Amino acid sequence: MSISSLITKGQRLPTLLRRFVSEKGALHAMLSGVATVAFLTLVAKGMSFFKDAAVAHRFGTSDVLDAFLLSFSLLSFLAAVIGGGLPEAFLPAYAQLRHRRGHQRAQRLAIQASLWNLSVLSALAILVYGAAPFIIGFTGRGFSEEKQTLAIGALRSLIPFLIFYGLSFHLSNWLRADKRFVIAASAPMLAPVVIFLCLLMAGQGATAETLVMGTNVGVFLQFLVLVFAVHRQMGPTPKHCFRLWEPANRVVLGNAFPYLMGGLIMNSAVIVDQAMAAWLESGSVSVLTYSDKVCGIVLALTATAASEAVFPYFADSVARREWRLVKKHLLQVTGAILLFAVPIAVIFILFAPQIVGLLFERGSFTSADTAKVAGVMRFAAMQIPFYIAGILASRVAVSMEATRFTLVASISALACNITFNWILMQRMGVAGIALSTAFVHLLSAASLYLYIFRKVGLKEREDELAVRAINR
Repeated sequence: MSISSLITKGQRLPTLLRRFVSEKGALHAMLSGVATVAFLTLVAKGMSFFKDAAVAHRFGTSDVLDAFLLSFSLLSFLAAVIGGGLPEAFLPAYAQLRHRRGHQRAQRLAIQASLWNLSVLSALAILVYGAAPFIIGFTGRGFSEEKQTLAIGALRSLIPFLIFYGLSFHLSNWLRADKRFVIAASAPMLAPVVIFLCLLMAGQGATAETLVMGTNVGVFLQFLVLVFAVHRQMGPTPKHCFRLWEPANRVVLGNAFPYLMGGLIMNSAVIVDQAMAAWLESGSVSVLTYSDKVCGIVLALTATAASEAVFPYFADSVARREWRLVKKHLLQVTGAILLFAVPIAVIFILFAPQIVGLLFERGSFTSADTAKVAGVMRFAAMQIPFYIAGILASRVAVSMEATRFTLVASISALACNITFNWILMQRMGVAGIALSTAFVHLLSAASLYLYIFRKVGLKEREDELAVRAINR
């Protein structure tokens, strides 16, 4: 080996070392963010399960709880769609604007996007209030007339929850966009704590109205905490945020509708599942909800925590056109999360009766209820690895502003969900609906990874051709 070649390689070492440290540093920051969010989510889920245990003790799988859960799920779904549609489009645009134009312009975009979000949620709230009888009549058609009346009252009473919960999505995404995960992950603890306290104070006199009041007050406090955190992060609000229109709003609003429609379709899976469960024997909605809550522990600590923590990093990498890192970090983070999640899913499948009994079997929740929920939970747990892989890949797809693909994939997933539900529930009852969910997440995750790897390859070739054209 010649002296000149040794010198050349020596000159390249600092560059390679910086690249290695940068890549490892980014991955370390991502995994640290995942760990922080997962820990805080664990605390929040612990509080939520104290609340769920209190609810189970007081209401069991009664008609009152069925009516409340259907109404709550409907509004959670709508808040997630509207509150998720704009923030989904907002975060990549925010990252690109901050990278290219600076923090002040990005701040102006965030404030104006918040006002758009509030306007849409307020209009939706008015619509839901007026259409409540029709909505419950359609989704809860298996309910008795008395049960439908309870659900209509709960749906209308939970309108404040719709608005504040939807706004919390945007404020949380704004904090995460600036890599501030602690408050965004801590604020959701307030809602279950307030509900638990309301049930504790009401005692045996607790009713559906107790659940409604606790839910509304809890999510309002969550909203206030997020507003305070955003205000502290932002400092005094510049006047230009209200006087001058931010051009990047066109990108956000242009992408918001496809993401909103995609979120509407994808998030409708819970509503579709519960509506189809309402066609089965009494208590099926509650059984499905309890099994989903148990699986939600793992999903919250893995998929939800990871997607919230890595989304801003993927958005930054896409803004900088670091395509190799996007693919590499997606595989690394997915692998790291699955190493934890898959064994937990196996444990849930093997020890479902013991887990459900420990969490819920007390008061009105009997051993017969435990057997029903455990039977459904075994199938629901099968979705865990596929859901994790799919949700992480979806963060990359959103960062790449893959609006058309997201919409098409969402429509296909909804069609598969309804079809699988109908086929499997005929033979397996409510357990078939849980198994259907696992199949849908498997297909969704596979399609997302195929799309991302193909798209990243095309982007890399585009950049290589552009560099060659410049160097000629």
